[in-house]
Order: sequence, then C-alpha cells, then structure tokens
Amino acid sequence: MAKAVFRPGEAKELEKKMVLPLFKDYTPVEEEPEVEEEVYDGPTVEDLKKEAEEFKAQWEQEKLQMQNEAQLQADAIIKKAEDAAFEEVQRQTNSAAEIKANAENEANQILSKARAEAEQIVAEAEAKREQLESAAHQNGYEAGYKEGYDSGVAEVNRLVERMHKMVESVMQRREEILSETESQIVELVILMARKVIKILSESQKNVVMANTLAALKKVKARGKVTLRVNLEEVKLTSAHIQEFIQHVENIEAIKVLEDSSVEKGGCIVETDFGAIDARISSQLTELENKILEVSPLKTIKPQDNLTSAE
Repeated sequence: MAKAVFRPGEAKELEKKMVLPLFKDYTPVEEEPEVEEEVYDGPTVEDLKKEAEEFKAQWEQEKLQMQNEAQLQADAIIKKAEDAAFEEVQRQTNSAAEIKANAENEANQILSKARAEAEQIVAEAEAKREQLESAAHQNGYEAGYKEGYDSGVAEVNRLVERMHKMVESVMQRREEILSETESQIVELVILMARKVIKILSESQKNVVMANTLAALKKVKARGKVTLRVNLEEVKLTSAHIQEFIQHVENIEAIKVLEDSSVEKGGCIVETDFGAIDARISSQLTELENKILEVSPLKTIKPQDNLTSAE
C-alpha cells in the first residue's frame, strides 16, 4: 500500500521527472468559420403544383384539339370514300338501266317478229281456204267441195293454234328476259353495297367506334357489358372504353374480348339480358332482305344466297 505520510529523509528525489496528465486540455481551440446556409428562392410546392395543373390543362386542350383534327380528317376520308362509292353506284346503275333497256328492245323485237309471222300464217291459211273453196266450186262436186272446205278449216285451225302457241312462247320468253335482267340489277346493287361497306369498314378506324357506340346505345338495362370485336381492333376499342361509358348512361363497365367471327368494323354487345349483333355481315343481311322485300321480282326470295358474292 502506498504511503501517504513520509518522515524526514524518507523522500527521495527521482532521477526522472514525471509529468502527470491534466484532466482538462487547455490548448486553445481554433474556431471553424461559420458556413452561411443558402436561402432557397426557387418555386414553392404550391407553385410547382399550380404549374403541373396548368401543364395538365394545356395537355388536355392539345389532346382535344388533336382529337378534333383527327375526327375532321377521318370525316373527310369517309366523305371522299362515300362520294367515290356514290359515283360507282351511279355508274353501275346506268349500266344496269342500259342492260334492262336492251333486254326490253330484244323482247319487243322477238314479239314483233312473232306477230308478223303469225299474221303471215293466218293470211296464208285464209288464202288456202279460199283456194280450196274455189276449187270445190269449179269441180262442182258437193262431196269434193265439202271435203275441201273441211280440210281448209282444219288447216286454218291448226295454223291458228300454232300461232297462239308461238305468241305464248314469245310472251313467256319476254317475261323471262325482263325477270332475269331485273334480278341481275338487284344482285348488282347488293354486290356494290357489300363491296363499298367492306372497303369503308376495313380502311376507316372510326367505323368500329361509331358502330360500337350505336350498339351500346341500344342497351336498355343498366349494368356491365362484354364487347366482342375483331382481333385487330381490340386495342383500339379498349383505349376508348371511358369515352363509351361517358356517352352511354346505362353502361357501368365494359370488358373487351376478341372474336374471330366478328369482321373489322363490327361488334357484338353482350349483356345479362341478351346480345346485340352489330356485325357488318348481319347488318348487310338485314339490308339485303329489306331490298328483296320491296323488289317487284317474284323469282328472288329473301333467303336466296346472294350474300356469297364477293
């Protein structure tokens, strides 16, 4: 144990000096220069939020303008296609009218020729009858006169019957020619309508949009619907779901599916209460049936397969 109290002479001077460390460091400390904080003078959160809203509003306006311009271009393309289709229909109609006129002229010529031949046959029969009567009188024999008269009457009757059959045959042929011509005209009109509608539905993207919107407006019950379209138009239709919902009050949600039985430009709308068939082929069939219903032809029926012509 270390001594705390020493007697005289017990304390000895150390050969080496010892320096005890201080409990506190008194070395002067250099003061670090104060760094001035930069004051942020840029836009505030409110300014950034306001700028973002203004940018969004400007973008919506530009988007609307682009949509309007696209719609105007689409309308112009459709108008041009419709004008071209109308010119083609008018040209084909003129051609059909010319075909019908030629057929009527041909039928009238056949009828005139038959009438002339019939008149000639009657004239020849009358002349022969008079000749037989004259010969019978000249011979002076009552039996010969009667035989010649009866023979002449029989020949006249035979020729008259032949004339009637010829006239009936000519009239029947005339009706057949006119019927065939009118049938060709109706088929030509239907064929032109199919080709024009097919070209428009395949070349114009907004055909499926207009057709789909028209079909959705026929939905009466409120709820969800399934929209079946052509595979190539699934993406386009899906991108406009919200627009469809905004324009149709009864629709809550729309699910778009691809359907191989639906041609481009058409659609099928399915609801819990049934389906609305807005396919191009179905609408064409309905149009064809209406055309055939008002057609004066008796040889064509609505169920005839005219839709197979391409």
